[in-house]
Amino acid sequence: MKKKILIGLSLFGAAAMSITACGNKESSKTGTARAVEEASKMTLAQLAEASKKEWEADPNGTMNVVGLTSVLRSVATSIAEKYEWLDYTYDKTTKTSTGNISVNNSYKDYQLLAVLPQAENTYFADYALAQDVRSFSTLMEDGITHNFVPSDTSAVGLPEVGKTPLYGVHFNKLFWTNTNFEHVNGFRLYNIWQVAGTSADHDHCDKVSFQSPTTEQINMSFLLTAYAEENQARIEAAYKSFYGKDWEPTTFKDGDITNTYRSAGDQWVREFIANISRFHTSDGTAMKQTQLRDDWNEGYVYYGAFAKMKDAVGNTFNVDLDGNGAVEAKAYSVECGGVTYNYASEENINAMTTVKWDWAIEGFNGFMYCMDSQIINNARYPYTACLFARTMLEEDVYTNAIYNAGTPDAEGAAANQYGYYYPGQTSADFKYAKGDWTKEQHMEKELNEDYEYLKNVKISSVNTILMLVNSNKKA
Repeated sequence: MKKKILIGLSLFGAAAMSITACGNKESSKTGTARAVEEASKMTLAQLAEASKKEWEADPNGTMNVVGLTSVLRSVATSIAEKYEWLDYTYDKTTKTSTGNISVNNSYKDYQLLAVLPQAENTYFADYALAQDVRSFSTLMEDGITHNFVPSDTSAVGLPEVGKTPLYGVHFNKLFWTNTNFEHVNGFRLYNIWQVAGTSADHDHCDKVSFQSPTTEQINMSFLLTAYAEENQARIEAAYKSFYGKDWEPTTFKDGDITNTYRSAGDQWVREFIANISRFHTSDGTAMKQTQLRDDWNEGYVYYGAFAKMKDAVGNTFNVDLDGNGAVEAKAYSVECGGVTYNYASEENINAMTTVKWDWAIEGFNGFMYCMDSQIINNARYPYTACLFARTMLEEDVYTNAIYNAGTPDAEGAAANQYGYYYPGQTSADFKYAKGDWTKEQHMEKELNEDYEYLKNVKISSVNTILMLVNSNKKA
């Protein structure tokens, strides 16, 4: 039975009074911007009442939600269970929905960023869960999207940095391999300079698979973040550990011109891009298929979304693990990173069991970023869009969306899926998948998306990386 929250009409009047009285100054904002500004001053109960008033005024419309993840469908289900004027039911069999909320989560990041600007002058949708703050920071500045900040962020333990833009769900991308990596290469993945440098380096990783930053904008932001001043010490420390000497600026050839590396991060980015031997088109395919079916004996290092582990869970393949030319119903064991991985048979191998993601990599393991809540300009239901963003921050809503029996905790109970992380402060009851690191541990081991840094990156830095990708001779 659905749990509905009914709000008294008197609350909306109280909300309006508190807004107009605040500072005794009328806001100069209009339209969606004004609504979002007002919503940010409301209590949760007042925001819910404002949402209800929208639907009383326009009961036959649809609130449109757009984004990049199926998490949005679960949040839509939760908000409809909480508030009686909202309705959303999704049929997993037919992949269709009914109700006054519509969810389109089929966008790629660059596609969503490309279509949002039409909201400057016309209706496009009400709410967007977008990734890559570097790209959509200009949309915020231009008033194409608006940032809602709940008045009670402390209730969910949201950090100050998570307010602008408003956190939705944390994700990360990692450097990972299959469990046959060490057997093929004769060494472990332990330092970020292994995927840069040259083939003359000891323990050099010559095969690297990466999704092109020309289309995967979050990968562009990852590479740009390696240039950030705050990350130079860890990159320099990894350099010294790997090469046995301090990093110092050296020269390199840029066509016919001799240039000097500006920082350790600059050198790492340039050498890493030059070392990429494959630009894969899908992180999910790389994890659920390529690493096992096609690359078992290739020794590849992959960089991709850790959340794609959910795609690998249900994928099985028959693979000649021992390389004797035949797929057999016999056991196989392999050592990788100090762990023995045992496979009962070469038949029906689950792709998730051959992903080796937890390497201890000096420098950084990957990149932690967030999909953020944005209210779209010209929204028909701006208060409801703000309520949607606030509902997403509730731990029970998050766990309903993310917990999965396919990624259980150490006791076998359904737990947080790999690669998804709650944006607020987790309760003592929060369950991580078996073997996963906590969000805080991931953030410590990885480079972190920094809105203040990325929004000020110069276009010349982006163009430099695009040029490096285009000049790659290995892929």
